[in-house]
Amino acid sequence: MIAYITGTSSGIGKAIALRMLKDGHRVIGLSRTCSITELNYTHISIDLGDLDVVSKFEFRSNNSDDVLLINNAGVIGPIKPIGHHVEQDIIQVNTINIITPQILTNKFVNKFIHSNQTYQIINVSSGAGKSPIDAWSTYCASKAAIDLFSETLAKELQERGHQNWSVFSIAPGVVDTKMQKEIRTSNPSQFLGHQKFMDLNANNELADPNYTAELFYTVILNPKNYKNVVFSVRDL
Repeated sequence: MIAYITGTSSGIGKAIALRMLKDGHRVIGLSRTCSITELNYTHISIDLGDLDVVSKFEFRSNNSDDVLLINNAGVIGPIKPIGHHVEQDIIQVNTINIITPQILTNKFVNKFIHSNQTYQIINVSSGAGKSPIDAWSTYCASKAAIDLFSETLAKELQERGHQNWSVFSIAPGVVDTKMQKEIRTSNPSQFLGHQKFMDLNANNELADPNYTAELFYTVILNPKNYKNVVFSVRDL
């Protein structure tokens, strides 16, 4: 299998990449920096927030491999109520979290839709896309959007008879990543839920990225075992 994964420099993206490499899969990582030196890993340095650059990216395959796309890269943006943002921050969150994944997915489907191998698209979602969280409005909205985008794509493929395709939008739960550190360093006066995330860290309730990667890998190996498009790793 060949896996294209965005955001492989750290966190969940890196952990999934390393898990797949461990079993001999080829991984192509798309991120600004490279932190993986494994033999079957190819790094493509790309700014996923630059739509001109993203629009020029092209997927490659010899059409004899199963191929996976994981849209993992994401940003939470400034943690503050609407009315306190600058426009560029709103644009960046939506660009990285929903516009770039849609562009990459469009390119991926266009490239492989007439091939006979097995294809998977996994979008990394969030519980924040299911319910509102104070001071996270743009992030919540972007994750709700990726969920519905995934469900619509799955419906399009199914109704057109493409049974060799699987699409998921998976929430990883609270994982010990750089995003969690950003949340803990936010201003408590602007984020009313700040203490909850301080407590999650203090009480060792953040999941290890490697553990989360194992759960994602379970889905990757057996996509037809999962009937819902949108779900959480907590459902596994």
